[in-house]
Amino acid sequence: MPSPAANRLIWAAMLLLLVGLGLKTRDNLESFFEGVGKLEVRDVSADGTVYLSWRGKIDAPMESRLAEAFEQHQAGARRFVLSLSSSGGSLSHGARVVSLLRKNGETHGFDTVVESGSRCASMCVPVYLQGQRRTAAANARFMFHEVSFREYMSKDEIAVPASAKASETDRLFAEYFAPAGVSQSWITQVRADMAGGHDIWKTATELVGENAGVVQEIRD
Repeated sequence: MPSPAANRLIWAAMLLLLVGLGLKTRDNLESFFEGVGKLEVRDVSADGTVYLSWRGKIDAPMESRLAEAFEQHQAGARRFVLSLSSSGGSLSHGARVVSLLRKNGETHGFDTVVESGSRCASMCVPVYLQGQRRTAAANARFMFHEVSFREYMSKDEIAVPASAKASETDRLFAEYFAPAGVSQSWITQVRADMAGGHDIWKTATELVGENAGVVQEIRD
C-alpha cells in the first residue's frame, strides 16, 4: 500500500494532468472561436461614437460584417472605434478589410484599440494601423513576422525562396506600416529580428517605449 508521501505525489500528478487538460481544452476552444470570427456592436454613444469588437481571424466574414455595420450606422455615426483580438489571418482578405476601413475613414473618424489581455498578431497589425487614433492596454500583445505562403484549401505553408518571403514582407511594411507613420528605423530593426522565420512579440508598453509608432497611446 502506498505511503502517505507517495499518495500525495500521485494526487499532485493527477492535479497537474487535469490542469493541463483544462488548459488544452481552453486553447482548443479559443482556436475554434478565433477561426469563426465574430463582429459585435458593443455600444452606440450619445455623441455618435459606435463601438465595434472583432474577435477572430482576419478572414471572411470580417469584411462583410464591417461593411454591414458601417452601412447600418453611418448616417448617425461620427466615429467608429474597433477593438481587435486576433491571431492574424489572410493577407488578401486583410487587404480588403484595410481598403474598406480607409474608405470609411474618409467620411468618419476611425479609431482602433487592443484591450487588456488581447493580442493583435500578424495581419491583424495592418488592420490596427488604420486607426486614426491607436490605443492599447499596457499588456496588449502584438506579433510581427515574415509573410508566409499557404495552400488555399489546406492552409499548409508552401516552401518558397527566402528572397520571395523577404520581398513580400518588405512590400507589406511599405504598404501598411510606413503610411501609418511607423518609424523607419524601427521597421529596419524588427525586419532584421524576424529574419529566418522568427515571430517577434511586443507588448504595447514596449512598442511605445521603442517609439515604434504602432501604438500611439497606452490606455487604462
